[in-house]
Amino acid sequence: MIDLSFILNIISTAAVILGIGFGLNQLRQFRLSRKRDSALYLLNSYQTGEFIQGIWTILSLPDGLTKKEIEKRVGDEIKAIYLVMSTWESIGILVFQDEVTLDMVDKAFSGPLIVSWQKLKLYVSGIRKEHQRETMFEWFQWLTERMREREKNKPPIPAHIAYKDWEE
Repeated sequence: MIDLSFILNIISTAAVILGIGFGLNQLRQFRLSRKRDSALYLLNSYQTGEFIQGIWTILSLPDGLTKKEIEKRVGDEIKAIYLVMSTWESIGILVFQDEVTLDMVDKAFSGPLIVSWQKLKLYVSGIRKEHQRETMFEWFQWLTERMREREKNKPPIPAHIAYKDWEE
């Protein structure tokens, strides 16, 4: 015959196991929620007038301009350029921390990101020299380098071509 203490031990053990399972599920849900929030940040980060102005200004620059030349050429628009560089910096950190996938950044921003670095690398170099800090916009550079490595292995295909047969 089974005694009461044995039954209570089984119930207690089952409760602990269920509690651990529930806790693990909550942790998984929390991580998914953080990833979703980071993805929304990524996708919403370019939906401001300042960001759009910054991208427009960057795309209009010829390649190879120095820090001084860019500042002279764009005047007050330099603030919008800093906003874009800071956004790329933040996204680089999110990718490194595995909050956002490189694949998502590729789909959303690969063109503007790579072109931004192409246009601004001498500008960033000038900032680093001026402030004697190689860490200035390091994640912008890091993210661009990851994207270029990715494109070496798998050349970019525009979405309208790659997913032309997509059905919901």
